[in-house]
Amino acid sequence: MYRDGHAGFNALLYAPAVPVVASRWSLWLALVGAVVAVGVSTLPDFDDPLPVVAHRGPTHTVWFALLVGLAAGVGTALAAPGEPIAFQFGVVVGTGGILAHLAGDVVTPMGISPFAPLWRVHVTLEWFASKNPRINRAFLIAGSASVFGSLALTMVAA
Repeated sequence: MYRDGHAGFNALLYAPAVPVVASRWSLWLALVGAVVAVGVSTLPDFDDPLPVVAHRGPTHTVWFALLVGLAAGVGTALAAPGEPIAFQFGVVVGTGGILAHLAGDVVTPMGISPFAPLWRVHVTLEWFASKNPRINRAFLIAGSASVFGSLALTMVAA
């Protein structure tokens, strides 16, 4: 998937969490979670222009997901200091956001090796090409509509 597809996919996956997080903790934490989920959606692809790091290499592993999750936990704790669960929530959303990116790349022919270097199994479903504009646009539209709709309904219900 390309940038728009990944952002939409992450938004689509996070949308159902909005009302749950808002009712259990706070709307602010739900909003921070949306920013984190969509914000990390393209982070693994920062390796693409780098000459020394293979694209879909170390940044496309579960280890990178855990590292980003820890950083997201710290960021969420700073963004929502009154929330006792903020760090843990940020870890889950940050890690989940990277894992969602990996899932979006598994469905392409290039695939990924999510457990490298410990286990070099290559995973691909070959459902569609990363550059497929219809798929990327569909995920962006569906994800945007879902997360904004979820936020709007949650704010109306509050």
